Amino acid sequence: MRLATFQPQLGVHCETTTLRNMLHQAGVDISEAMLFGLGQGIDFQYWDAPDPGRGTPMLTGRIEPALLSRNACAALGAELRESRSPDSESASAAAARLLDAGHVVGVSVDIFHLDYFKSRSHFAAHYIALYGLDDSLAHVVDTDQQGGAQTLPAESLRRARASDEGFMPSPHLHLYIERLPARLATDTDAVLREQVWNAIRLTAERMAEDRGPRFGIRAMRRAAAEITGWSDTLISADELVPDVGRFWRFAGTGGANFRKLYHEFLQEARQRCGDSELDSYVEDFDDVQRQWDQAIDMLMAYPGADGRQRLQAVAARLDAIADAEQAIFEGLLVSATKRAGESA
Repeated sequence: MRLATFQPQLGVHCETTTLRNMLHQAGVDISEAMLFGLGQGIDFQYWDAPDPGRGTPMLTGRIEPALLSRNACAALGAELRESRSPDSESASAAAARLLDAGHVVGVSVDIFHLDYFKSRSHFAAHYIALYGLDDSLAHVVDTDQQGGAQTLPAESLRRARASDEGFMPSPHLHLYIERLPARLATDTDAVLREQVWNAIRLTAERMAEDRGPRFGIRAMRRAAAEITGWSDTLISADELVPDVGRFWRFAGTGGANFRKLYHEFLQEARQRCGDSELDSYVEDFDDVQRQWDQAIDMLMAYPGADGRQRLQAVAARLDAIADAEQAIFEGLLVSATKRAGESA
């Protein structure tokens, strides 16, 4: 079974790309950046290394997998369905039934088993949009970086879906859009305008809150404090430190990529709402994105002439980013709360 009328929608991040394809097939076209913003996707999270000294912590720039899709669909009034099958056979059967019913199916996979993926590491919190499946082949949409629309052996997809290795595995999980509210399809712009400020408020409220050493601005400051010592605490610092920079830049999970998406969301929100209140935040977030890129450049250039000094510079940049993001989200919270009061 392969959806005959399906048109792949491309994107830079796996879950928002998958969600965009599911929604487009259901009948509404919404940008990836808007979905990221409505999904309250931005964050900073610190996950301890499973083997300290031999690996770095997982430092991610977004909220937990699937939560973004739930948030965005709740804002849009779209009925998102999630299900986990008990085994590979039933997972494939469930996907085939949904395809027969005309749905694009979002599936959680381990990239290690995807034939077209260059990385040979296990990462199980990756999402792809499935739009065709038979006994031998699967047709999916991945990110732009991974080539967009791809065809791979059905057995590779089964292994990728079944994997319980890597970061945050969700074996045999699938998502799909059951239905859309009629108004979302007929008056998309109005629905988006109505939801933008509430999504900003909820995001800013969370980011401005102290949620402990693993989440948000405080987690960013924790990472900054620890990065300086990586040259002494990591057994293979010359290899691991640049890997963090490459992961942030190319894997999509941290750093500038998500800041770029949120900057684009604020730009689109400004355009749709015609609200000059957002102008300064758009400009400030553009600067935040540049600072993330600079921090990543320094990590990727490690060790250089003085590795420890370079890491001190990275730490200083992360502290500056934390200051900037805290000021932005505190300001956005004030603005969004005011807008909510005006519309009440």
